[in-house]
Amino acid sequence: MFNLKYFKLNFFINLILILINFLFVYNNFILIPIFLTFLGIFFSLFNSSKCLVAISSYFYLALPFYILIYLNKYYLDGKIIVLWLLCIVWASDSSAYIFGSIIKGKKLFPSISPNKTWAGFIFSLVFSVISSSIFSFYFNIINIYQAMLGGLIIGFFTALGDLFESYLKRINDKKDSSKLIPGHGGILDRLDGFLFAIVVMFIFILLWSNS
Repeated sequence: MFNLKYFKLNFFINLILILINFLFVYNNFILIPIFLTFLGIFFSLFNSSKCLVAISSYFYLALPFYILIYLNKYYLDGKIIVLWLLCIVWASDSSAYIFGSIIKGKKLFPSISPNKTWAGFIFSLVFSVISSSIFSFYFNIINIYQAMLGGLIIGFFTALGDLFESYLKRINDKKDSSKLIPGHGGILDRLDGFLFAIVVMFIFILLWSNS
């Protein structure tokens, strides 16, 4: 999407560091990925004409998957938490598309994403709260008020992640982030809301577990 040159040294160094970080996160060595991330950021600052793009790969793309691996493998009820998050994200995305298509109305941010409407956004928040509450009640994760608050905020950040990915495509004059999924805007279109939402979910978990 940013027209990076795949065969440049900086690209390979950052790719290798991120892959190594995945291995360390999987084996619960948390401090080493932090060190390697700072090393990659330092290297990118001095060896890339698009250093911000290289640096953002550690946070926008890699960090959410570090959290996913950690939750799934090491956190108590981690698999249920990941499923809970997916239910909220799916409810948010689906309701935004369905109700936005049916009701239409005023556009949310037409300069960034011409198809998204205020109606779709509002219904995405409503169904995020509903899905979070139902899931939490069924699995007895947290109380109903925390579930509603979590669903609302995660639904908001899911929509924000979607808009952010649309913004990245607009500033790079790209219609799709890739062509790996025919009929879609690319794999990133399937993950954009999730990338933001899982970070917010992890923050919630840390706060609730220490309260």
